[in-house]
Amino acid sequence: MKEKVYFLLGVLLTLTTASFAQKGRFQVRFTVKSVDCASAKTVIVVQVRSSHPDSTFLLGDANYRFTYNPLLIRNPQIVSQENFSNVAPASDSYYLAQNLMGSTAGPTRGQVSLNSVYAGTGTGARRVGTEWMNVACIGFDIVNAQAVTSNCFGLTWNTDVDFPVSGLDEVVLKNENGSFDYTSKEVASAGVFESLTLQPFARICAGIGMETSGEVQIPDGFSPNGDGSNDLFVIKNLGMLKAELQIFDRAGTVLYDSRDYQNDWSGQTARGLISPGTYFYTLKLSDGRKFSRSITIVR
Repeated sequence: MKEKVYFLLGVLLTLTTASFAQKGRFQVRFTVKSVDCASAKTVIVVQVRSSHPDSTFLLGDANYRFTYNPLLIRNPQIVSQENFSNVAPASDSYYLAQNLMGSTAGPTRGQVSLNSVYAGTGTGARRVGTEWMNVACIGFDIVNAQAVTSNCFGLTWNTDVDFPVSGLDEVVLKNENGSFDYTSKEVASAGVFESLTLQPFARICAGIGMETSGEVQIPDGFSPNGDGSNDLFVIKNLGMLKAELQIFDRAGTVLYDSRDYQNDWSGQTARGLISPGTYFYTLKLSDGRKFSRSITIVR
């Protein structure tokens, strides 16, 4: 039997780690709730889930840590505690209020530490399932929403190996002499830390290409024949996300490559207008999603 010592928010906890199987595997990501150009504020949602039905777990203490550029955004604040908190709308009574203790702000790099604290005695811990769960909404002040700049706004996760790490604890229930108790074990990362990159605020606030309702929709093909209908390869609902697009032929030759796709590909390649047929693409979104599919070009 080993003893492990954890230091969280100034409280020294000595936990006995018996032979309980470590089960949980977690993933984290950001989504955008809003960008308010008039008030120069943006709200980002921190989300967590388990990586597989066999790796769901009861959440204990958690530290979600990520960096931002204080030249673009500043003054992080918790604007809503969604789960794993005794503050409404979460109202999970076995957790304490979330906090940002340990967050720092330097001249060129800011660090957010969003902390959840489990205060139960082995009961009432919330299960993290395979659907994305909102942890909290974090608001930032936009430094200058109208500035003409090519700088994209980004949030980057501290992973489980980048100090200070993002780390979660799992509540593991145990039965001793007919009474239930619990131990706490570190949740393993599933290796998914979906960082976020958005278009420059000047572009967002100008409303350029900001179609945002619904899921991202990628067409199965298009017809670049100059008739004014379906002449461009248009990906709908990209919203504020940045997109990287590559088009390949059957031999794997790259025909088109854009690191900031603006829904403007008309079938032109370095060798001229693309011929009818089946081609392939890889689309990478700045929220971590990746799509690899085929498209059909017709005339």
